Amino acid sequence: MIWRKFILGGVLLYLYAIAGAQPSYLGTKTPYAPPHVAGTPPPVGYRPVFVSYVGRHGARFLTKAGADQHVSEVLQSAEKNNALTEKGKKVKEIAGRLQAVGKGNYESLTLLGKEEQEAIGERMRYQYGSVFTGRGLEVVTTWKLRTQQSAEAFLQGFAQYDGEKKYERAPDSTDAVLRFYDLSPAYQRYKKSDLVKRRLDSLDRDKRTKATAKRICSRLFSPAFMGKLMEDGSGVPFADDLYDLYSIAWSMTGEVREKGFPTDSEGLGIAFDEDDLEWLDLKSGAADFLEKGPGFDPGGIQVKVAAPLLADFINSLDRATRSPARGGDAILRFTHAEAIAPFAALLGIREASIPAGSIYRYHDHWKARDVIPLSANILWVLYGSEGHYLVKVLLNEREAVLPVATTQWPYYRWEDLRAYYVEKLRSMHTGIQENMQEYLRRLE
Repeated sequence: MIWRKFILGGVLLYLYAIAGAQPSYLGTKTPYAPPHVAGTPPPVGYRPVFVSYVGRHGARFLTKAGADQHVSEVLQSAEKNNALTEKGKKVKEIAGRLQAVGKGNYESLTLLGKEEQEAIGERMRYQYGSVFTGRGLEVVTTWKLRTQQSAEAFLQGFAQYDGEKKYERAPDSTDAVLRFYDLSPAYQRYKKSDLVKRRLDSLDRDKRTKATAKRICSRLFSPAFMGKLMEDGSGVPFADDLYDLYSIAWSMTGEVREKGFPTDSEGLGIAFDEDDLEWLDLKSGAADFLEKGPGFDPGGIQVKVAAPLLADFINSLDRATRSPARGGDAILRFTHAEAIAPFAALLGIREASIPAGSIYRYHDHWKARDVIPLSANILWVLYGSEGHYLVKVLLNEREAVLPVATTQWPYYRWEDLRAYYVEKLRSMHTGIQENMQEYLRRLE
């Protein structure tokens, strides 16, 4: 039913209303926001004939116990020492609810995550209806539970689809398409390199990090308890973990309500002011930018590592243009932020691929909330007309600007798009028929 494509907007409006403001500075934990504008109509005579999709899992609980436990432990210690302010008491209460709700659900999708995925699937079915003629769907997930749950929820939007659904999960040890970042030894070394470490350390050592933690702790604790936290070095980790819990809380509101806990007009946000959140968002997103995004080099290993996914997209459209029946209606892939961000950078999508000269300025052009929010996705839609093909590429359902010449933006001639990206792969010493496990092993 068409009306269901508006579900996500309604859920988000509910979340914003009970929290008193729209969520901001949530980085990769930003709930998915669908576009509010209609897409550009295709040139006369063209209609959608195939979809190639990759998406991040939906809104989730914390991936493991840690931040929630640490926050609760510190707040409980303060309570025992009669050192909680009124705000501190409120934060302790809310943090306790979140810990109770999250217990036993680590790594899983929340209710909001399932709504996000179902709504994206339903919009796809509605907007590109001529694609889905029953030739079949190829559904590919990683071995992580949250990607499998995402695929299941997404396909709720295809409840009336009559074609075959073919499911595939490659073991993590061989999944070069959706978990390529785990299979490259050189990329793993890059993540631990001095280049990355020095930049992240500079943010940790910045005076604003300690000043932010001090402001947060002063709102929640007595001066003596706050002073002790700052003196023994535990104030900054506490503030970081509280921010992590604040960020994930937006994804858990449905479960909080379902448990019968009261909703709060301010939530954990009472522990922060805007300057605090802005700095914590910048600091937490820096690793994402360096390890998954363009970093300081849009041609660096953290981008080249996504070549297997690009090759898979090209091959999927080759099958669709050369043998439509063999290509099926769509290939739907479900993965993680570690795959979406470098793929978007490799494609040269403007907001996802601009490097920074300084780690302090990366937010000028790249923001996790815009590139890899929860349920982030990249979509290639193939349009056909009498043997001719155009492609539209979307990031998070928004039409993307690519570094490929076109006179019909956002539509690109398939032969031009294909030639550009095949050449890009060639410049990285690989190709669409390459053994990608071998490519990842030798990548430098």
